[in-house]
Amino acid sequence: MKYLVVSDIHGNSSYISYLFRLMSIENPDKVIILGDMISLNNNCLRILDFIEEYKDKVIVIKGNCDFECYFPDGLLDFYKEVINDKVFVFTHGHLINYKTIPCDVFVSGHTHLNNLSEEDGVILFNPGSLANPRGNTINSYGLITDDELIIKDTDNNVIKRLTYRK
Repeated sequence: MKYLVVSDIHGNSSYISYLFRLMSIENPDKVIILGDMISLNNNCLRILDFIEEYKDKVIVIKGNCDFECYFPDGLLDFYKEVINDKVFVFTHGHLINYKTIPCDVFVSGHTHLNNLSEEDGVILFNPGSLANPRGNTINSYGLITDDELIIKDTDNNVIKRLTYRK
């Protein structure tokens, strides 16, 4: 299986359009949006169109800038799944951390900084921000494949990769 992981779009219509294109580029089996999809200053209808179009593939996590009134089906604080014998926890990152819920791979957004590292035996995976990167990082997204965690920029270049399954 292939997972596309994105975070911190903040209603940016250009990057929501790019997210639609990513579906063709990456052809993921599942899409996990790690929150902060909307912004009060931006129209959120485009991201709702994406969620509706790919509803069979999309899991939506609540970010600190998301408001449940826009999401009638509700939003998750976190999502947990076993992928290739590894426990993955997906969250925005403002409410819980890898010490809160035991896991092998902790996937979060919120900081707008891409990261792929290990701490206390847990792999920390942040795809960065698709629309609003910070700290001299570039627009990026994440992929989870059968054995790798990958961070790519919006030109489809690999920024970082890590084999999580040996």
